[in-house]
Amino acid sequence: MELHERLARYLSGRLGTEVRVSGFARKSGGASRETYLFDAAWAENGGTVQRGYVLRRDPVASVLESDRTLEVNVLRAAHALGLPTPKVAFQELTGDALERPFCILERLPGTPTPPTFPAAYPVEMRERTAEDFVSILARIHAADWRSQALDVLDEPGPGTSAARRAIDLWRRIYEQDRIEAHPILERGFGWLERNVPSTDVVTLVHGDYRSGNYLHDESGRITAMLDWEMAHFGDPHEDLGWAAMPYWSCEGRAGGLEHEDAMIARYERATGTVVDRARVHFYKVLGTVKMAAISLTGVKSFCAARSAEPTLAVVGIVLGRLSVELVQLLGLDAGNG
Repeated sequence: MELHERLARYLSGRLGTEVRVSGFARKSGGASRETYLFDAAWAENGGTVQRGYVLRRDPVASVLESDRTLEVNVLRAAHALGLPTPKVAFQELTGDALERPFCILERLPGTPTPPTFPAAYPVEMRERTAEDFVSILARIHAADWRSQALDVLDEPGPGTSAARRAIDLWRRIYEQDRIEAHPILERGFGWLERNVPSTDVVTLVHGDYRSGNYLHDESGRITAMLDWEMAHFGDPHEDLGWAAMPYWSCEGRAGGLEHEDAMIARYERATGTVVDRARVHFYKVLGTVKMAAISLTGVKSFCAARSAEPTLAVVGIVLGRLSVELVQLLGLDAGNG
């Protein structure tokens, strides 16, 4: 039985009526989950209900081993707090229905972007997206997450715990999934361990806050923030550093949207806080080695024959670029250690 047929049978059982699935198609991207778009229609109260959905199914192997339960719980909490996120419609933790665990989200309107906002888009459109990008991030960091059932997330507390936990996590993933030594990444981890910052405020961190992970309308307004599988409690500077790291930047604009200084100034106005530029730099370095570790996970999954996904075979190509960017962030190209 084809996957879309199994999906229709599953939904029919859940809703207690025959459900027709149409427009079923896999979406490009979604490197940590298989992502499919589809429409579902069924009879209800003498009429026909038709809705768009997104199916996110666990892959055989991935560039990122993440906890689907964590992602679903965070999405539910974010939706309850009024943030622009898709509503979770269904979740299954076993492979009984669709061979592997999955969740189904209600589809929101909007268009995705590549990892950097397209330079060819109108300037006015980019400015609206930049405004919403920072405004939503400020709302995420200010939201009352503790009012929600997020026991799946550990809270590090103030001080250096948040940064140390992040370093330990990505070093462990790097050491577990590397196939060979990467001296510049080792240098990066060493720098991070010598420059651990302290934080006085712990918030929810999206963990992958960048262009490519939101939808926008025709005017540039953001309609949905996506991909919450790396969400955790930590230093809010982590999201700023990730969004502004060179890997996502284009023509001097963080995320392809606006210059890092403008983005930080906008965030300061939105939150009433003062951003620590040194901490943003720390998290740009962390983000670069993190992205490298994620890429190495994909390469190892492919080499170990855990998956035949072509994306996993080519992600190692980005390691060269990330290494160059790490050299620049550490100042090693200027002869500094």
